[in-house]
Amino acid sequence: MLKKFQMMVPLLGPFFSLIVYLASSNLEAAQQTFLAIFTFVVYSWLFTNTPLYVTGFIGVGLSGIFNLASAKDILANFGHPIIYLFLAGFLLAFAFHKVGLDRRISLYLLTRNFIKGSISRLLFTLMFLTATFTMWISNTATTAMMLPLVLGVLDSLDIKDKKSVSLILICIAYASSIGGIATPIGSTPNIIALGMLDDYIGLKVSFFEWMMYSLPIATILLAILFVLTHIALKKKNIVFENSFLETEYKKLPPISTQEKYVFGIFLLTVIFWIAPSFAKLFGVKLPLDFTPGMVGLTTASLLYLFPIRGEKILETTDIKKIDWSSLMLFGCGLALGKLLYELGLTKLTGELLTQFVTGMNPLFIFLFVFAFVIFSTELTSNTATANILIPIMISLAQELGMNPFFLAFGVSLSCSLAFMLPVATPPNAIVYGSERVDKKDMMQLGLGLNIIYSIVLGIIIYTYSLF
Repeated sequence: MLKKFQMMVPLLGPFFSLIVYLASSNLEAAQQTFLAIFTFVVYSWLFTNTPLYVTGFIGVGLSGIFNLASAKDILANFGHPIIYLFLAGFLLAFAFHKVGLDRRISLYLLTRNFIKGSISRLLFTLMFLTATFTMWISNTATTAMMLPLVLGVLDSLDIKDKKSVSLILICIAYASSIGGIATPIGSTPNIIALGMLDDYIGLKVSFFEWMMYSLPIATILLAILFVLTHIALKKKNIVFENSFLETEYKKLPPISTQEKYVFGIFLLTVIFWIAPSFAKLFGVKLPLDFTPGMVGLTTASLLYLFPIRGEKILETTDIKKIDWSSLMLFGCGLALGKLLYELGLTKLTGELLTQFVTGMNPLFIFLFVFAFVIFSTELTSNTATANILIPIMISLAQELGMNPFFLAFGVSLSCSLAFMLPVATPPNAIVYGSERVDKKDMMQLGLGLNIIYSIVLGIIIYTYSLF
């Protein structure tokens, strides 16, 4: 019976799409057609196991076939500068891992005398390290890298209390998700928000400007997580010795020229990413256009060019190993979201939502929207949620006379803050797969954080919007 139902699930997408098409006959023909196509895409994203980018391709293809826009205009979204910014991030992250620089930095920090004898200082360092890496590397890769290190430390401590082990591993997963909100390339929804704000309303947000708003929020959320976990672990009186980490660190060979080169390229990239914002701050007009996507594409390509001690950092085959499915999904999301916006469907939705929130204090609008997004992404893809909701939020903000940036920005951050379930995020799934995490611990701490973070995020972004 269950097998038959699973076979029926994909077939329900076209059925719901047809219902929506027939029920929306009062709309213009183009709106009616796209709404039916978008319904199929959204249903497939939320309820089927079909790869997200495949369903996105179907939606993009049908939109072109039904002449909702020219093929040239639709497919231009796959060449959006934001996609190349993320591509550069993938290449830099792969280079870090390939030369072993990520492991060297981790072990170096974890063997400092600062953390000796204190499980709380160890936890702080692990969380800080994880969050810092995931600002530049995908949270999935960061968690996968950190898990063996953390498990090795926990095994060396011989902690008998399973709840303490569970909480520490959960914190690593959560820190990975939180760190990703701090930079434009740290999380997929961030990229989606930047691209849509630029495409729909011509609002260009620089790399540094995003960090000015997001980094303080990430820091506060990490602090809340640390305090809550510190209180729980303090009662256990666990003594920490980092002999395991020191042994692992001593096994590393001396730092290589390749590692130095990769780190130099990374620093150069970050400098050029933030340079336009500092120039703007001091009223200086730069003679060159340091668009983040173009900067990243240029500097990351240097990893392919020059042999370091006879070997190039990245080889031709390495390009195949990055997450192309995510890049393709970004293109699909931008294309479908732009059609949703240009055909006036987001405006209609925004006008409908406006009827319900008119007269409501903006703070309560933020609180409601962010809580809804955080809890909804427990069971749905954060990328799909961002693609669906951000265009609507931009139109809602315009209808309410609000700055669209803050609502879109808040929704993009909220998409990364689902913590209750193992399936909510890849980091949650990875640590849960270690079989050292109690689902009950994750649900209890995750539920509390979902509520707290909804409130904190709402208050902070409301405060931002006042200035």
